[in-house]
Amino acid sequence: MCAGPFAPKMPKPPQRTQAEKDQIESSRRADRQALQEERRTAGQLKADQLEITQAALAGRRGRRSLLSGKKGGRGFELSEQYKTKTTLGA
Repeated sequence: MCAGPFAPKMPKPPQRTQAEKDQIESSRRADRQALQEERRTAGQLKADQLEITQAALAGRRGRRSLLSGKKGGRGFELSEQYKTKTTLGA
């Protein structure tokens, strides 16, 4: 164990010049701005993809189930023989 007057001393880090400090600060600032721009771009990309998806779903045509469609089973007429208590209209 190192203790007492014989303990090793940690050397102090060298002092940075003002130019180095300015360079570090400017690089940090540039990194922050790049990150903000990337987030902004990602948000815009997500919004664009959502808009495309909604447009595709809204314009979708083709076969639909008569039971699960917008009309919900009102698209056909059931015969009286199928409207019994045991079949419940199915």
